[in-house]
Amino acid sequence: MRGQPLNNDAVVHPVLAELPVFTPDPDLWPRIAAAHAKAQAWRRTWRWPAAATAAAAVIAAILIAVPHAPADRGLAEGQRESQTLEREWQSIAPTAARPAADLARLHVIDSALQAAYDRGARPDELQPLWKQRNEALRGLILSARAEAVTRI
Repeated sequence: MRGQPLNNDAVVHPVLAELPVFTPDPDLWPRIAAAHAKAQAWRRTWRWPAAATAAAAVIAAILIAVPHAPADRGLAEGQRESQTLEREWQSIAPTAARPAADLARLHVIDSALQAAYDRGARPDELQPLWKQRNEALRGLILSARAEAVTRI
């Protein structure tokens, strides 16, 4: 029989013929129908509460995740900008030519940033400090460029 499709009737009929034949209990179909109706009722009862719970979980996850993302992104951008500005300032102004008054302002801002990080400040508190630091660095860069032009 290899290579030829099996004839299902030839295989199934002998197996079915060996099974016992009996008359089912007359209450069997009503019990099956009752069990089926009970399962459907249970599913119907819990469908909406389960959907509402899932929707609430999704909404909670969105509310928790979304507000922090832009603030964290803005904080990281402020830090990157500060690093770039500081490198530029250090390349323009030699250490000896840096005015003490401008350095004092930068030192005050850096101290405030460090204190904020030490106490675990939120991004919405840190972001303005990074903005102040970047503005101070821009001022230092402008004064260093003006001084370089004056020396020529």
